[in-house]
Amino acid sequence: MRFLNGADRSVDPVYFDHAAMASDFERLRSSGFNTARLFIDSCECSSHRGGISDTWLDTLADVLQIAADSDIALILTSNDLPDARYGEAANRGASSLIEGYRNAHMLTEEGHTAFVSYWDGIMTGLIERRAHLEAVLGWSILNEQWLFESRPPFSLAGDVDTRTGTYDPSDPLERQAMVADNLRALISDVAETISQHDPHGLVTMGFFAPRYPNPTEIGGNWLVDTAPLVAHSDLDFFDFHAYPGGDLGVTGQAENFAITDAKPVVMGEVGAFVHLVESAEAAAIEIQRWIADSCAVGFDGWLYWAFNRIEPASDATWGLTDADGLLFDTLSPAAQPDPCTPTLTDPNVAIGHDAVASRSLPDEPPAQAVDGIGATQWGAGADAPHWIEINLADPTSVGAVRLRVAQFPAGPTIHRVDAIFADGRSEEIALFDAITEEGDVLEAEFAPALEEVVAVRVTTIASPSWVAWKEIEVLRP
Repeated sequence: MRFLNGADRSVDPVYFDHAAMASDFERLRSSGFNTARLFIDSCECSSHRGGISDTWLDTLADVLQIAADSDIALILTSNDLPDARYGEAANRGASSLIEGYRNAHMLTEEGHTAFVSYWDGIMTGLIERRAHLEAVLGWSILNEQWLFESRPPFSLAGDVDTRTGTYDPSDPLERQAMVADNLRALISDVAETISQHDPHGLVTMGFFAPRYPNPTEIGGNWLVDTAPLVAHSDLDFFDFHAYPGGDLGVTGQAENFAITDAKPVVMGEVGAFVHLVESAEAAAIEIQRWIADSCAVGFDGWLYWAFNRIEPASDATWGLTDADGLLFDTLSPAAQPDPCTPTLTDPNVAIGHDAVASRSLPDEPPAQAVDGIGATQWGAGADAPHWIEINLADPTSVGAVRLRVAQFPAGPTIHRVDAIFADGRSEEIALFDAITEEGDVLEAEFAPALEEVVAVRVTTIASPSWVAWKEIEVLRP
């Protein structure tokens, strides 16, 4: 299954362009893509106090027509309950014991009723318009499900009444049961409503990785717990969002999701962050590798975020249409028939190789400077001078060395780079003497390329910060 994520405002009647969407969908189909994922509620145009907007429903029905004509399947996802009518109705269940918004939406009778009413309004309106429901691969109840863990009821001790019963959230087992029972009930209620209108329709829900069993900063202090739902729920397939560049690799995220082979699992969002990846070319290599690695841990399909780069956004990813469609071309099934087998070669020969250092903090080992994860780092835990050395195992041709700075505070630094050759020689190949700060990239290119290199050592001679590097890349010519 090969997926794409759509633009954020695709179904907004103000921005909707029939001809442009038809052209994009035809482009997808001609390159082998078979599914697009669209947000259906990215504006308040989807509803009003009287219910679902007729103008919005007309637009959504038109989108389904385009998809059917283009033979592109759709995953239609709702980012939230629209505030007009539905969000307000869901919050009537809020109290001093259950915080408003997500907690009230997920844990109260009023919240569940609002979800059912919202989806019933969508499905009823599409049926009235004879919309092509067969074009929908999956109805996604929520783009990403989460709860406020630091707010009531989770910040309280004592019994709390919810949609599915009474629980004491200070007890870890009862807290988990509270979340799981209520989410299963919500999913069941909405899935039954959708099935009444579209008996063959599939239902899913999106999630980012929970914070356990592998510790991670993904999601901050939001509560996500997918393991009970994977074990039992009425979802037809799971939509798990997993991006490279964070503090947890794809295997660790899959373990936190508790993936099994009981039901299909798609990586509902995957992309290369612009602030972590310096070019579209590097993004294509990284995403191919990430997707290939995910095949082994249970993922069955992938939706790239996003078709066009969504800006301004601090977490923008490279869009498929960036750099004259470079990612579109290199990630398409036409160019890469098997997503589990990369067609692009990563020029970074350092990634995954052995690394040693003069000193390391216990939780910042040398391996984290060559793991390809931009959020991790090697740290000496001490002032300069200190060094880190990457062993390449085999004699290698080196065309460049690229260093991603981990530094606080900013200030003047001096870094020396030495190459160690197969004949035992050690030679200085670069010296960086500059004002640097966190996130800077230092690069030295070599023409002609250096031959027979077996290791590269980076020594920080002077810095206002403890010595550290986010990533050290040794690049082929």
